Amino acid sequence: MAAGTMATAAGAAVILYYVWLRKSEVKTDGVGSEEDEDLSKSSRSVKRRIVRRPAQAPATWLEAIATISETLRFTYSETLGKWPIGDLAFGINYLMRRQGNFEVASVYAGDNCVELKGEEIKKELNNLLRLLTLCRLFSKKPFPVFLDSAGYSEEDALLHKPKAGLMKPAFTIIRDENSKCFLLLIRGTHSIKDTLTAATGAVVPFHHSVLHDGGVSNLVLGYAHCGMVAAARWIAKLTAPCLLKAIAQYPDYEVKLRV
Repeated sequence: MAAGTMATAAGAAVILYYVWLRKSEVKTDGVGSEEDEDLSKSSRSVKRRIVRRPAQAPATWLEAIATISETLRFTYSETLGKWPIGDLAFGINYLMRRQGNFEVASVYAGDNCVELKGEEIKKELNNLLRLLTLCRLFSKKPFPVFLDSAGYSEEDALLHKPKAGLMKPAFTIIRDENSKCFLLLIRGTHSIKDTLTAATGAVVPFHHSVLHDGGVSNLVLGYAHCGMVAAARWIAKLTAPCLLKAIAQYPDYEVKLRV
């Protein structure tokens, strides 16, 4: 009960803080007093500090509040801060009306496409269908039910994080004896914390190197979704020791990632 009260109070504080920031920006129209100007500068400096935070999952309550505040600011700037609410409602209604069943081939198949045939292709597609089914079961079912439905035992679950946090998705590592693989299954949007992770969509640098045989085989430079980068780094930090230990124990197994 105390934890729930604290979470509610923290959420209310974040919303009030965000509203106060928005009002302070409106009041500073260039004619205000020195006190208002100092307040505006302070607000801008706070926001700059939040934006420049590294793309990583929050480790403390203060970092979580700062992340939520930045998420609210980004969401507002990309929705009501950019488009009138009437235009947003019209656009959402228009896109919802366009949804429906349609032939995939009419979108993705063209004159330059080649139809794949053969038993190997069927085998690969069946394998992909099975992996998609595992992802669906992991997202929709309680973990014991997921293991039973997929034909796994508790010993096959090498690592399991059932509860999601801010920029910390729920995931599990499964040892699949049939395919000789370690499956890293990551649950998609399932809770309010998952939604906040998805809404933290600011663009952040995502420069990293790909190692092979003890050396750098490729250098990737680019930018990515802040919430996804932070979640990926958090998962990699937790799963790397477990996967390295498992691969050393079962050297003939492969690692497959499914979201």
